[in-house]
Amino acid sequence: MSDLEFIKNEDLRLTLENSNEYIYAVLENLKKNEQSELYKEETYRVIILYVISAIEAVLLYFYKEREEKMEYLDYKFVAPLPKNYIHSEKNSFPVVIAVQEKVGKEDHRIGLNDLVTFFKNKKLIQPKTASQILELNEIRNTFHFSKPRTKKCSLEHVESALKLLLHTIEKAPASLKIK
Repeated sequence: MSDLEFIKNEDLRLTLENSNEYIYAVLENLKKNEQSELYKEETYRVIILYVISAIEAVLLYFYKEREEKMEYLDYKFVAPLPKNYIHSEKNSFPVVIAVQEKVGKEDHRIGLNDLVTFFKNKKLIQPKTASQILELNEIRNTFHFSKPRTKKCSLEHVESALKLLLHTIEKAPASLKIK
């Protein structure tokens, strides 16, 4: 792909380089062999999985290097009110009182959607790029067998994904400098 030297974490950089090499090898193999349409589509899906995983890894690295912090509202000391307190729209549910506290989101709880939204809101990812990443993530999520595979996965999806990965890798070093 492109130069990954901006990634100081050697293990991550090597993993990304190996993954990119694997993607290239798989694509080259698909060009040589006569494979069934099912095989091609599932292989394209694997490539999308790798590409989106690589983009997610770059964004998470980017997030950590910039020492960013995501927060969410946590509800502590939740206590139900007496039953005569009734919400007008949800009258069969208990009404509670709680302390609302902003808590830092742990890295292992941060997903691709979180990262894309976070960086889009900071104007470090263009809305179009964010949308493209999330669309490809929908294809990746079809690896969950319970998710319907309503869209075919094609070579065009793969090519689009690879362009997006290249774009992410090319833009990341400059964006690391912006605070």
